[in-house]
This record gives sequence, C-alpha cells and structure tokens, in this order.
Amino acid sequence: MTGRLCARDVMTPRVITVRPETSVKDIAALMLTHRVSGLPVVTIEGELVGIVTEADLLYKETGQEHPAGRFFKGFPPFGRTVDTSRKAEGLTAVDLMSSPVITVEEDTPLREVAGLMVRRKINRVPVMRGGRLAGIVSRADVLRAFTRPDAELARTVREALLRDLWVDVSKIRVDVREGVVYLDGAVDRRSERDLVTRWVAGLDGVVGVERRLTFEYDDRAVALGAQWPPDHV
Repeated sequence: MTGRLCARDVMTPRVITVRPETSVKDIAALMLTHRVSGLPVVTIEGELVGIVTEADLLYKETGQEHPAGRFFKGFPPFGRTVDTSRKAEGLTAVDLMSSPVITVEEDTPLREVAGLMVRRKINRVPVMRGGRLAGIVSRADVLRAFTRPDAELARTVREALLRDLWVDVSKIRVDVREGVVYLDGAVDRRSERDLVTRWVAGLDGVVGVERRLTFEYDDRAVALGAQWPPDHV
C-alpha cells in the first residue's frame, strides 16, 4: 500500500451480484451464505442497474396491507411512500433495488470514498472500471486503513516525504505509536515544517500527528511582516 490509498487498494474485487429477476428468497440466501449486506444488481450484459441491501429486504416484513375501499385503490398505505410500498410488495431484485447507484472509479482516493459514504449515508460503494463493475468498497474496507501496522505506517510516511515533498528524511525522525505519527528533527523553513505536518496528516491510516519539528528560517515572518515573530517550537 502507498501513502495515498484509492478504491482499488481496499476494494473486494470478487463481487457477489444478482440479476434483476433474482427472487427475494434467493437474494436473502446469498446474503446469508456469503455474509454480505448488499448485492449489486447487474444485467446479463454486465450493466450495473441497482443495488439491493438488507434494509430493502426488511420492507418485506412491514406487511402488504392496503386500506379497504375503492377510493384507496392504487395508493400506498398510510405512512408509506410509493418507493417503500414497491419494496414491501416486490418479488424480485428489480422491485427492491435502489437506483441509480452511487459509484466510484478505481482511482478515486480513499478519503473521497469515505466522504461520499458519510454524506450519502451509505455502507458500500461499487467500484467501476471502464463502465463495468470491478469491485466494491464497504465501510469495513475503509476502516481497515487504520489497522496498518505502526512499522508499515512509519515506512510509508518516510517514503511519502521523500517521494512527494523531496524532504531530506535523514533530518527527521518518524515514530508511529497506535497510528499517531511523531515527527522530530529540523527542516530549513517554517513553511516546510507546516507542509510536512499537513502532508503526513493526510496520509491514509494516520490517526494524528504530534509535531516537534524546528526550523532555521521563518519565511512566513518575512512574507507577512513583524506581526509574525519567529517561532521555533
């Protein structure tokens, strides 16, 4: 894994899918057998047309009662939307599925994937490659980034500083404990210290950053004037 992870780094590539005509019973059996809570719905041509989840199946347990009388015929029961009624009465995946599907590409940064899940309140995101389903990312996959061993994360931080920022890592000591990165040492400029801190904090799997870096030259004081006195802490 690199410092900046993307969807392809954490996705499950072998995805269990169903067809639009797959029955509710078969959907439930697949979820239980494979221990998954969501199944992409794919046509025989390979087109992703929806996704069906455990939550969709729960609508089947809400009952299918309709108010009596001709006046209510064709209307959803009180308290239900048309969509929830469709799912409660559905017999196949196409009846239960949510569509269109929120997807990401293989090279979508992991942090964007996580942000999408939070904003849209979803637990999984299909990953696309050239318009076809290539994998799926769950919330558990995203969280797995925070379980990277400390030694691996420290090595990743050093490699990222050297490769991305061209920082002389021989002057910086990197220690990682429980996912928190401790930076000690010295850099040339204050702006470089601040950039290093922000860059490390943005690496996937980093829980936090404790900075104890000093600098030789306060370039921010030169740029902003005397209101910014030198600060070597």
